[in-house]
Amino acid sequence: MTTQKTPQSEKFIYKNSYKIIHWGCSFDSLLEVKFALSIQDEYEFLRSRITIYYDRTTRKPVNYLRRNYGSYTPDFLIRHKQTKKAFWVEVKPRDFSDLDNLSLRTEVAENYIRLKNYDWEYKVIFDDEIKLNHDQVQQFNECCKLKKKSDFKIKFAECNNRFDRSMPSFFTTVPKNNRVAFVMFGMDK
Repeated sequence: MTTQKTPQSEKFIYKNSYKIIHWGCSFDSLLEVKFALSIQDEYEFLRSRITIYYDRTTRKPVNYLRRNYGSYTPDFLIRHKQTKKAFWVEVKPRDFSDLDNLSLRTEVAENYIRLKNYDWEYKVIFDDEIKLNHDQVQQFNECCKLKKKSDFKIKFAECNNRFDRSMPSFFTTVPKNNRVAFVMFGMDK
């Protein structure tokens, strides 16, 4: 009798990745690019801008650093352009089975949101929950076919020109204050 391993019984192992520059911000993986493509029409987003420093024993946010403190930076802060509903999002592969780590991140993020009294909701989005329309699938597939880092940069420069977010620099730039204020606090742009 052979025993098959289920996805839950195997620990997810990250492969080597490199930064992908797109829309004037940096992505750590193609999964993050896929998520950004899926939300680009309906949401404004900030990418990895807010780091939470927290006490590892209480899981409460802190304002200063000490030896026993940890840090966590969720992947995206997004706000719907029409409804203004905001989400703080962590994007993970479905095979990521470190539930203790996800539980810790959820608790830390929710504690931070409560402490700051923000109108955000924390969510973990798995890769199989990200849906792309036909054009987005084509864009994503083109990105996946490219092998060389220089090819990625050329493709993403073309995407930058195509979606023209005020033509941000090809390299990481700080978003405009009115965009940050909208995403973080729901203030009109």
